[in-house]
Amino acid sequence: MTGTFVVNAANSGIVTAGGHMPGDVSGGRHFADIDRLRQMPIPKEMDLLADVLNRESQLLALANTADEPAIHNAYGADLQLLIRYRDAFKRTIEAAVSARADLTHIDAQAFLGDMVAKLGDIAHEPALDLSEEAIKLEPAERLARLQQEFRSDVEDLRSGVALWLRSLAENDVVSVVEWLGRHGIKYHFYHMTSSRQELDRTKHDPGINLVGRHVTTTATTAVDVYSERRTHTVVNAQVYELDQYPDRVPGRIARLIDTIAPEVRPFVNIVGGEVTKEEVTRRQESGQILTETHKVWVRDPAPVLFNSWAVAGWGGSLQEPARSTYRGHVLQRANYWLLASAVISAFFIAFATFGAGRRGALLAAIVCAIIVAGSQFSLRYESGSRSQCEP
Repeated sequence: MTGTFVVNAANSGIVTAGGHMPGDVSGGRHFADIDRLRQMPIPKEMDLLADVLNRESQLLALANTADEPAIHNAYGADLQLLIRYRDAFKRTIEAAVSARADLTHIDAQAFLGDMVAKLGDIAHEPALDLSEEAIKLEPAERLARLQQEFRSDVEDLRSGVALWLRSLAENDVVSVVEWLGRHGIKYHFYHMTSSRQELDRTKHDPGINLVGRHVTTTATTAVDVYSERRTHTVVNAQVYELDQYPDRVPGRIARLIDTIAPEVRPFVNIVGGEVTKEEVTRRQESGQILTETHKVWVRDPAPVLFNSWAVAGWGGSLQEPARSTYRGHVLQRANYWLLASAVISAFFIAFATFGAGRRGALLAAIVCAIIVAGSQFSLRYESGSRSQCEP
């Protein structure tokens, strides 16, 4: 079988290593002003990244009396630590780009795969260096020098990640989260879909000949890829840690959160509230751009990095079912605890039956039911009260 495909693909944001994006949903072109981006203040939430790296450093944990093998081993571990965190941020954004579309939209995923391949790297290469000159130093001096280089590398990585995320925001890969007071935000996210429609199918059958029968079928299929940018104004915004968010999420968002690297996961929260205004910019297969503005009042959550950049989103007028949970979600923990409680209760009731008969078993069942119900209520419904209401 042979196939002919007519592809109508909306443009979307792509950042290359040079910081250039070929196109965006509005059909325009952007060039990131690196000097201007460097001058922007780094969000205070990114101090946590430096704190984590300094706390995990093996070099900084050594006393100045450490021997040479310990210093050298710590150097290798810290070099890998810096590289691991740098690469983890890029893998997270790659997963966020893929999460713009559901896996069932294979043509949209192919388009997004091309975007991922063109994402630029984080401008950070560790300066930590166990050079010939450093090896000639006395162990205490060598350690002090490496410790200072590590601290500089931590600051450089923090700045490099911030600069990279700003560049991605300039190029419509992620969104800057604009805090409007303590309980309001404005941000945008991207959503992609694709569809296929068979336009024509022809079949050529010459019949049976000396070598057999060779039937050729040719199909002409229109492949449409649609891209949307949804800008939301949200009130009653609350910040939830991932393991405290109480509601289910769409499957593509659960896949994203499950894919987030362990190194980056502590820096990701979900900001939820009610969206009051939504602007949708949609690119259709004809190349026409439609902009719609809706006044709405529905739940609107978004995964955010350092409470400053939105890497995905859902809600608003986007009709997308939210039936999934992710690893560490409060409902998953509640289900695990329910299963464990049922097993423990069964043993307890059986023991009570053996020791005190039917009346004891009934009393044990009542006590177990109360305890299980109370714990389930606490896990499933009280997690929302532990959210933070401030940016």
